[in-house]
Amino acid sequence: MEWEQIFDEGHTWRVRAQLADRPGSLAQVAARLSERRCNLLSVTVLPVSAWAEAGSVMDEFVLRAPVDLDATDIAALITGDGVECVGITTASVNGLVDSETAVLRAGLAALTGKVPVSDAITRLLGADSVSLETMPDGPLDGVVLSENGHVAHIPLDSRHCIVAMREWAPFADGEVARVGALLDLVSEPEPALPESPRSAARVPEAARTTRQLSSLDVQFLNAENDTTFLHVGGLTLLDPSALPSGKLTVDAVRNVIRSRLHLIGPLRWRLRKVPLGLDFPYWDDTIDPDLGYHIRSVSVPAPGTETQLCDLVAELSARQLDRSRPLWEFYLISGLADGKQALYSKVHHAVIDGVSGAEVMAAVMDLTPEPFHVPPACGAVTQHAAPSMMNMLKAGAMKSVLRPVASVRQVQRVLPHLLDIPGVGALPGAARAGREAKRLLRRNAESIPRPGTPPKVVFNERITAARSFAYASVPLSDVKSIKNALGFTVNDVVMALCTTALRQWLLDHDALPDAPIVVGMPVSVRTPEQHGTAGNQISFMPTTLPTHEPDPGRRLELIRPVLDAAKTRFSRAPASLLHDVTAMIPQLLDGIITRTVFRAATSVTMPFNLLISNVPGPQLPLYVAGARVLANYPVSVISDISGAINITVMSYDGHLDFGILACPSIIPDVESFTHYLEQALKELRVLAEVDDLSVR
Repeated sequence: MEWEQIFDEGHTWRVRAQLADRPGSLAQVAARLSERRCNLLSVTVLPVSAWAEAGSVMDEFVLRAPVDLDATDIAALITGDGVECVGITTASVNGLVDSETAVLRAGLAALTGKVPVSDAITRLLGADSVSLETMPDGPLDGVVLSENGHVAHIPLDSRHCIVAMREWAPFADGEVARVGALLDLVSEPEPALPESPRSAARVPEAARTTRQLSSLDVQFLNAENDTTFLHVGGLTLLDPSALPSGKLTVDAVRNVIRSRLHLIGPLRWRLRKVPLGLDFPYWDDTIDPDLGYHIRSVSVPAPGTETQLCDLVAELSARQLDRSRPLWEFYLISGLADGKQALYSKVHHAVIDGVSGAEVMAAVMDLTPEPFHVPPACGAVTQHAAPSMMNMLKAGAMKSVLRPVASVRQVQRVLPHLLDIPGVGALPGAARAGREAKRLLRRNAESIPRPGTPPKVVFNERITAARSFAYASVPLSDVKSIKNALGFTVNDVVMALCTTALRQWLLDHDALPDAPIVVGMPVSVRTPEQHGTAGNQISFMPTTLPTHEPDPGRRLELIRPVLDAAKTRFSRAPASLLHDVTAMIPQLLDGIITRTVFRAATSVTMPFNLLISNVPGPQLPLYVAGARVLANYPVSVISDISGAINITVMSYDGHLDFGILACPSIIPDVESFTHYLEQALKELRVLAEVDDLSVR
C-alpha cells in the first residue's frame, strides 16, 4: 500500500507511550511502524514536571496506519524494549495542532466567554469529564494523580479541587500544569505592588517603552530548578580602614545604589510573565526596588576566616532569587579578620552576562575613595512597562502564527554550524548529520577538528542544591612573565593553570580519564553598539584540555593548538548562533519544554565536563562607598548540563581572581583547588624559566 493510499483509506491514531530515557528507543519504534507501512506524522515529548520519576519520558505519537491495523495491532507495534504503550485513541488530522496553539485556543475561548471555564479545561486536557469537588481532608499538596494516572486532582483553593478524568490515556504531570496557567489567565488580575518612594534621581514623567526578554535570556529562567540556580555574581573583598568609622555600613551602600538607580536599568527590572507562558516575558521597571530587601547586612562569627567567608557565600549562592522582585541581591558581609568586609552580589543570568555584569558593578563602584556625585537624570528616564494582559495575548498569538516562518530562516542559519551548537557534536551520528547539512546547503566541509564526546568524569554526576566555594588570586605580572616567555596569551596561561589543577584533583581522587576533558568557555559576542544594554550576548567555545597527559612540557605543547583551533572554529560560527537555536524552543507553559529537553540531554551525553570563563576587568583600584576593593572573585553557575564545578576568572588591579563554585556532594574539597593552582603556577614557572611566582 502506497503512502497516498494510506492517507486516502487509512486511519489516524493518537498514541501515548512511556519510553525509557535512553538513546535509540524512539528510533526502534519508528522502525517497527515503518515495517508495517505506518506513517509517523508527529512525535511530541510531553511536558515532564520536575517531580516526575527520573529515567522516564512520555511521548505522544500521531500516525496514519493501513485500515487492516486496529488499536491492538498499533499498541503491539509501539510496545517493545524500553517502550510501553499506555493509551491509544482515534484522531483527526485536521484537528491536530501543536500544544501552544491548543492552549491559546482554550484560553481565548474562555476569556471571550465563548465557552465556560470547565469546557476550556476539558478541551485543554482532552478529558472525558471535569468537575469541581470539595476537599474534606484539607488542601492538597500540589496536583495528585491516581495510581493509574487516569484521574487528576488539581487544587483550586484551600477547600476545592478540580477533578479531571480521562479513559484513553493517563495524564502527564506537566500536561496537568496547563490548568493552573489557564486559571491564572481567566482570573482577576492581582493588585499592583505598592510603589516604593521615588528616589530623587527618578523622574515621574518617564518615557515608556517595552523590553521583552530574548530567546537566550529566557532559557536561563526556564532551565532553573530545585538544584540549578542560574544567578551569577561575585565576592568583592573590601578594606574599609580609610573610612572615618573604619567600617562600611549597609546604609552607605544603599545610598550609593539609590543615587544611581537611573543609570543601572537591570537593578530596576521586574519580571512580568505572559499568560499561559505563550510568549517570552517582559521587563517592567515602573516601580522602584525596595533597597531594604535587596541590600542586606550579614556577619560571619569570629575569627572571620576565609573558610567561614566561603561557607557563607556558598550558603547565599544556594538560594533562588524571588521572581516577584527585581532579580538581584547584595549582601554586605562583616566580621572578617583584620577588619575587612566583603560585598557578595548575585544577579540572575536572565538579566546579565559576564560583560554586562561587569558594567553593572562598574556603575556601583568609584575610581576614588570619595564617592562620585551622580547628578539626577536630566529629562525623562526611559522606563520599561509591560503590555496589558490582552496585548500580551495578542502578541503571543501573532508570534505563534509567524514562528514557523521565522524558524525556517533560523534553521537555514543554524544547519551549516550544527556541530558548533554546545552538546550536538557529542551526539551519536552528529558528525554525519553535520556533513550532510553542509552538502545540502552546498557549503565546504569543515576541516578543523572538534572536541569529541566528553569523557565520563565525576564532575558530570547529578548535582544537589548544596554549594561550596573557594577563591585564589594570581599576580597578573607573574602570568604575563610566563606568557611572554612561552609566546602565549593571558587566557592561554589561565587555561594551562586550570588544566594542571584539574588533572591533579582528578589524580588525587582516582578519577582521571584517559582522554582529554572537554570544557566550555563562555565568550562574549557583544558588539560595541550593544555595550550598556544588559541581557545576554554570549556563546560557548568548546575545547579540550590535555589533563590526560602526564608530562608537563608535553601538556603545555598541546594546550596552545587546541585553543587556537577552538578560536578559529568559533570565529566562523555566527554570533547569533545560540539566539537562533534557543528561538526555536517553544516558550509554552513558561519553558516546560526547555526543562524536558535539558533533562533528556543530560541522560544522553554532556556537552562539557565543566565551564571555565575568563572575564577582563579594570586594572586600577576601585572603591565601594569609600571602601577599597581588594579583589573581586566571580561566583558563577553549576548545573547538570555544565558540570558540578565552575572556574571563573576576573582580572582586577594587577591580579587574576579565581572563583571556584562546586557541588560539595561531588567535590567535597573545593578549597584544595587553591593549592592545586599554586602548584600549577610553580610548574609553569619551571617550564617558562622565570623567577619565583606566588598565589595568594
